[in-house]
Amino acid sequence: MEIIATNALISINETAIVQLVSFLIFLYVMNRIMFRPLLSTISQRKELISDFQKDIISGKEDLVRVGKDLDREQAKVIQEAQNVVLSLETEGDQRASDILEDARQQISELRHETETRVKDQVRQARMELAGEVEAITLTIMEKVLHRRL
Repeated sequence: MEIIATNALISINETAIVQLVSFLIFLYVMNRIMFRPLLSTISQRKELISDFQKDIISGKEDLVRVGKDLDREQAKVIQEAQNVVLSLETEGDQRASDILEDARQQISELRHETETRVKDQVRQARMELAGEVEAITLTIMEKVLHRRL
């Protein structure tokens, strides 16, 4: 090695070439050890984040779809419930009409029976009164006429 003396700030000699080769080896090693794995990890994370974003978008779409399905099912269930309520109301009205008609028939039968009994009792009372009236009339006539009839 020969030392070249110059007054310049940078001199090109064997040391500069050795430093340049060392620097290139250092860059190669750093690229292999640090930058490539780091870039690979960054790329994997970007892919992972992209997959997560796709999953989130897909999940939101599924959520909207499920929400619409639930709304349709809810509307269907409400309609079925209204139909059941309507049929129960109709059935209840029919049963109430039947019960009311039965009650009217029973009332009519009871009224007829009661009228028959009352007529019988009135007839019996008239017969009993007729006999008593005749006896009382005879007694009154005897008292008024002062003689026996």
